[in-house]
Amino acid sequence: MRRCILLLRIASISVGIGMMAAPAFPTGADSRELRQARGSSTLFGMAQKGAVLLVMDVNSGTSTVIGNTGFPPQSLALAITPDGATAYTIANTQDSTEAHLAKIDLATGAETLVGSHPLGQDLYIMGMTFSPDGTLYGAGDFDPTSPAFNSLYTIDVSTGLATRVGPFGGDPTKSAYIMSFSFDPGDTLYGASMMSLYTIDRTTGAAAKMTDFVGAVTDPPKIMGIAFDENGKLYAADYLDLPDGGSNIYTVDLETGLLTPAFKPGIAFVHNIAFGPDAKPQE
Repeated sequence: MRRCILLLRIASISVGIGMMAAPAFPTGADSRELRQARGSSTLFGMAQKGAVLLVMDVNSGTSTVIGNTGFPPQSLALAITPDGATAYTIANTQDSTEAHLAKIDLATGAETLVGSHPLGQDLYIMGMTFSPDGTLYGAGDFDPTSPAFNSLYTIDVSTGLATRVGPFGGDPTKSAYIMSFSFDPGDTLYGASMMSLYTIDRTTGAAAKMTDFVGAVTDPPKIMGIAFDENGKLYAADYLDLPDGGSNIYTVDLETGLLTPAFKPGIAFVHNIAFGPDAKPQE
C-alpha cells in the first residue's frame, strides 16, 4: 500500500508510467544462467542528477521512479552485478572527500555505503560497469590538468577503493571524458563520452574511437549512459532537463553512431543506465 501511494505521488513527473514489480533475482544460478540474468527489457537508470532510481521497460516505453537514493546529488554511476542481484554507484561523487562506493537496493532505490573509507581520490566517477567475471570498472579523474585524467579504474566491492588501470588516451578535454560503459554479449568493453563511442582495452585502459554519435535531439549530443541488452542491442540515454523535453532513450547503430529515439522516460537528467532482471507486472 505504501508503495502504491509513493508511485501515485511521483507520477506527475513522469509520462507513460508503467507499474512494475520489483525484480526477482536468480539464486543458485550456474555461469550460463548468470550471463542471462540481465533481462532484455528492464532498464534501470540514475535520474534527476542521481537523486532517484528509475526503471524502464524498453519494449513498452514505460517508466517508473522506484525511489530516492537517499544521498544528495550526484550519484550518477550505475553498475549491476552479472547475476543481477546487486547494484552499485558512487555516492557524493562530486565531493573528493566524501565520494564513496555504495550499494543500491533495486527494489527501493536506497543507497548503503560500502567499506569504512571513502574512495580517497578526486576521481568524480560517473561511469561504472561490471565485467562478466565480476570485476567492477569505473572511469575517473575529471580534471584535464591531471596526469591521470580520463582513466580506467577497477573498484574493490569489499573496500570501495579504486585502482588505476591506465589512461583512455585521446583529447585532454572534458568533452572526451568517458561517461558510461557497457559490455556487449561478446565481452567487449564499450565506453561513451557525450559525443562518441569507443571500445576499451580493459588491461591497459586504451580507448579506440569507433564513431561519433549523430541524430541526437541536441547538438552536440549529451549522451551520459549506454547499455547493451542480452541480444547485443545498444541503448543510450541523454542528460537533459525537463524544460528541454527531458531525457531520451535511444537505440544506437554501432557502425554509424546513429541515435534512433526509442522513448522518453518523462524525467530529467538520466545518467548511467544498466539492464537488470526483467520485472513482472503487478497483479
